[in-house]
Amino acid sequence: MNKPALRLDNVLLTGYRATCSLCYLYDQFIKGLCRIQKSLIAEFFMINRRLFFHNSISSLCMLLLTGCTRKEDLPYRRKLTQKKVTLYRSVNGAPSENVSKVMEMMGGVEKVFGTDDIVVIKPNIQWWNQGAPNLASVNALISMIMERTGGFHGEVVIAENNHRGAQPWNHAGWVKTFKRNSDIPGIHNYNHLADHLKKNYGDRFSVCHWVNIDAGGKRVYSPADGPGYVLCDGTGGVPLLSISNGRKDEKRREVIMSYPVFQTDKGTMIDLKNGIWRKGSYTGQPLKFVNCAALNHHSFYCGPTSAIKNFLGVCDLSGGPDPNNNGKLINKYYNFHSFPFDKWSKGPAPGMLGLEIGMFLKTIRKPDLNLTTAEWIGLSTRTEPPIAHTRAVCACADPVALDYHTAKYILYPNTKTQLHNPDTTKGPFYHDLQKCSERSGCICDEQYVDIESFDHSTARLQKDDELIVRGEKTWGHDIKSLLKYFAMKFLY
Repeated sequence: MNKPALRLDNVLLTGYRATCSLCYLYDQFIKGLCRIQKSLIAEFFMINRRLFFHNSISSLCMLLLTGCTRKEDLPYRRKLTQKKVTLYRSVNGAPSENVSKVMEMMGGVEKVFGTDDIVVIKPNIQWWNQGAPNLASVNALISMIMERTGGFHGEVVIAENNHRGAQPWNHAGWVKTFKRNSDIPGIHNYNHLADHLKKNYGDRFSVCHWVNIDAGGKRVYSPADGPGYVLCDGTGGVPLLSISNGRKDEKRREVIMSYPVFQTDKGTMIDLKNGIWRKGSYTGQPLKFVNCAALNHHSFYCGPTSAIKNFLGVCDLSGGPDPNNNGKLINKYYNFHSFPFDKWSKGPAPGMLGLEIGMFLKTIRKPDLNLTTAEWIGLSTRTEPPIAHTRAVCACADPVALDYHTAKYILYPNTKTQLHNPDTTKGPFYHDLQKCSERSGCICDEQYVDIESFDHSTARLQKDDELIVRGEKTWGHDIKSLLKYFAMKFLY
């Protein structure tokens, strides 16, 4: 006879009581020792009391995860009824092996990138460690493009707005030492990687930092004005590209599209919406846009963060994140953060993050390739443990289909919180995917998504019932991160 599944609240209560009891007994033990040897012994054991409490929290995490996992909670693959898009995966290889395998399954790098393409790769470098795309994966992709069969006479650009002021190269993933997620000896952040690529490929490789207008960036109306941001507010010959949250009261908000114009080290001017510009006109030279994301928990108001949320690092966020403290990009229009959210909490209408990004995909540019490097994933933060070593790379032309898949089969099975389940209407992620799909035409129903997944550990393609990825977990000792994980488990 099967044992009944443990209820989460019972497990949490039992673990809490056990931890409190142990801490009480430990306190009494310490007090007794302190009466005998006041100074040195007391100092030694008080230090170790903190370690004891940290270990108790870690043990409770494992109890929650293992004791509350029920077979019926595990995601299952809905049967493919019609193929509209293909998602490619490679798991259990080294990061460079996983990227190489994904490109091979897509028909080879030569099929995806042409000889004369200008390739713009947009990673998320607002964070580091698991919060940024794996360094070895990005390096492998760029090397494959540069060294493609038939030659490569174009350019590759790493471009990003990490919203860290006027000198973004001095902040976040550009300079922070990666404790994990590099996998290249001697390379510890994105500045190191950029130097490595520059040394290998010269002016065929560039880094472009997009800077918000209110941090010193320039507002432009076309590439003729030089590098900067185009704000689509209907002035200066630029079309009005806006959308509202649908509210009819004081909570109504509108947002406009914005996009960067930037210049490579070879002098090539790139308009992300309209293409390559030289000598006063657009040239028609192929522009390929690669959306390169990590996979992590973001927040209670957002849920997972990966491919679609990476577009917040494309747009200008001038005005700040708080709609009640400016938050305006220009005039009455909010930016891509203050429109969907109330600073660090959910906004007045669900799904608005997905809606604005869907509008961007429809009116500005869709990526030619979306790549998620899930070598490590953050279970409650983007930089610290708890983490899982999931060893996966996924690629798809459709960012919504990609986010749905990676959340369902990689993040959710490792956190076991419904906040990360893309099929759960209770969480914000479901609504963002749905709204993005409706506005952009992207696919949010996996019965239309074919999946080709290769497992290096078995050297074969995986079946539909083998898609769940479970990684070895590291809990760490950061109390804030662990309590955040507890809260997710309890509230969802």
